[in-house]
Amino acid sequence: MDPRSAMLIHGFGCDCRFWEPQATALRAAGWDVATPDLPYHGGPTEGVEQSLQGLAAWVVGRLGGTPAVLIGHSMGGMMALQIAHDRPDLTRAIVLVDAFPSLSVVVPHLPGMFVPGLHRTVRRWIEDTREEVFRNMGQRVYGNLWPTVADFDAVDWLPAITCPALMVIGGRQLYRAEDAERLKADLLLDRLGGPCSVVVVPMTGHFLNLEEPEAVNGTILDWLGAL
Repeated sequence: MDPRSAMLIHGFGCDCRFWEPQATALRAAGWDVATPDLPYHGGPTEGVEQSLQGLAAWVVGRLGGTPAVLIGHSMGGMMALQIAHDRPDLTRAIVLVDAFPSLSVVVPHLPGMFVPGLHRTVRRWIEDTREEVFRNMGQRVYGNLWPTVADFDAVDWLPAITCPALMVIGGRQLYRAEDAERLKADLLLDRLGGPCSVVVVPMTGHFLNLEEPEAVNGTILDWLGAL
């Protein structure tokens, strides 16, 4: 991977298709983009532990020893935090797309995955595609993997992550752009050891990268351009 490399890490029950708008925009801007299907989500599984940490270790192997910007949605953002902590030498920066240091932190502030009545066509595609991924994953793997996502907690070691970070949050029906700094504190992202920017995309939910892709793409590209 070259210095303008980005690894896009999808969420639990998703696959590389969930990153199509961002991968297209980043490549058009001259970035070398990898969008792998994670193990147990369509990617290779041999020798990969059925846990968030096992998937993160697999991503580290895909980086090939060269630092990259890690862009993670949901569980993928948790994995980006894990990698930034464990392998700072491979983490140039992280972008968290509706991803948080723990589920216990986010649930009180950002309830629900979708904004009722909005983005109906996108929501239908998301639900149908996730159903397909979960069906292929199987109940046994789901039962092993999901608890490690639910139990993930990076709060105590956030200060050790010193690379630049961007959080792009779906505001649901609760938050506007001017609420970004308050959410940064509420979600404990102010504990990160490096510079952290927070951007709220109003009236979007957990899958804001598909609901309002142009807004998310522009936010990410502007921030990367300033690195």
